[in-house]
Amino acid sequence: MCRELGFARLFAECVDKTHFDPLRAPSPLDAWAFEQVVSRFETYLQNIDPHNEARPQEAYGLLIHDNNQTIEKKHTELMRGFHFRGTLWTAIKHIIETPLFVNSSLTSMVQVSDLCAYALRRYLENHEDQIFDLIFQRADRKGTLTVGVRHFSDLACTCKICDSHTFRSVVGSVTDIPPTAI
Repeated sequence: MCRELGFARLFAECVDKTHFDPLRAPSPLDAWAFEQVVSRFETYLQNIDPHNEARPQEAYGLLIHDNNQTIEKKHTELMRGFHFRGTLWTAIKHIIETPLFVNSSLTSMVQVSDLCAYALRRYLENHEDQIFDLIFQRADRKGTLTVGVRHFSDLACTCKICDSHTFRSVVGSVTDIPPTAI
């Protein structure tokens, strides 16, 4: 699967709820996680070189969401706000429209995203990495750092996501890459 979709990029926010403090967060957990994914996707689209002679146009993207009436209105309103004022990290210039909601039984790409979410969850909750290792190859990266997928956890976490989202200095301490650097 991953070799056939070499152009595909994975964006995800995986949250360990025991480390999320709703009193210190700027928004509820689901809205915050959605903003994280939107920001990463927008940054990816901004970083695609529009001056590449093989691809002279700017890149634009569309969010396609599994049909869920509970969150459809909320995410649509959030995205409208992001288009108007930006996210905490970036202005939205390359993601067009609000999310398109489709029934996952009608499109295989939404089923693929469901599989990716399943693999991420099984890895983080049960340390099952057979499917995870296949899909994590598609996480967006900047150099050797994974910037498309993040695991919100404590600083002591040494899972593959956290290890690939940080760099280790000469003295061996772990430092998180700030969102402005990606």
